[in-house]
Amino acid sequence: MILSIYHEIVKLASQKKHYIMLIGFAFLVFLMILIFRHIHEDLQKASGDMVKQMPFYLQLIAPDPVKLCDGLMFSRFTGYILFWVVMPIFAFMFAGESIAGEQQDWTLRVYLSRGFSRTKIVIAKFIAVFAVILFYSMVFAALTMLIGITFFGLSKMQITLFWGNPGDPSQMGTIGLVTAKRAIFAYFASALYASFAISSISSVSFMISVFVKRMSVAATGGMVFFFVSFILQAVFSQYAKEIEPFLITRVMEGYSQIYAIEAVDWSSIAKSVSVMCIYWAVCVTTPVVVLNIKEY
Repeated sequence: MILSIYHEIVKLASQKKHYIMLIGFAFLVFLMILIFRHIHEDLQKASGDMVKQMPFYLQLIAPDPVKLCDGLMFSRFTGYILFWVVMPIFAFMFAGESIAGEQQDWTLRVYLSRGFSRTKIVIAKFIAVFAVILFYSMVFAALTMLIGITFFGLSKMQITLFWGNPGDPSQMGTIGLVTAKRAIFAYFASALYASFAISSISSVSFMISVFVKRMSVAATGGMVFFFVSFILQAVFSQYAKEIEPFLITRVMEGYSQIYAIEAVDWSSIAKSVSVMCIYWAVCVTTPVVVLNIKEY
């Protein structure tokens, strides 16, 4: 099994779409650097008035708001876009190609004709996709933080980017400060969480890939599922209360909860992880069953 996973990772690593993803990441970072430079200029102009409007305890702790808009703040803003937009798109592509791509170029039939276990093939492919998502999530998170600190420095105190618990309206609208150490922990913990959430999102494309022979169809199917989930939660949440806890975009909200000012609501995150496990179980078991009964 380990050897099979290794071969699947090597196949994924040899694909040219990695270059596109790296270019996309570089472009995102470049744009965010430009945006943060403008934010710094605007804060510099308005810093005096901003300090006067801040609560008294914040004035004592953070007399210069510009310093709070530092490299870690940059990395958290950039990471939010990275994990909600950029990474899911490429995860759909990797997962969609895992089985459909090999059906398309007929290599899957070759594997099966050699007597390889169909169940092991599916599990190895899924683990390989998750390993690639995890690798890029943590590497991009580290690079983003390094670039942010290089360009914008590091403040000892950090203003929270996502405040309170999104599931608790009573906490919304409050602003607080945390130490840089706490902010760094929250940043990498959220990146790790995001990699698991993105894996569960992409598992939909993985499941679809066993039914179709075009990887583009499998990837597109996963994207449609993601955006429908987003629209249901953002626009029609009051009419979809029964299914809202199972929406994949609802699961992604755990990313924000890790930045809560007070103690992190780990029970809520545990519920989100349990929903991820449901997605993984369904979207891996289905290809195993289909691949074992389907003739190639």
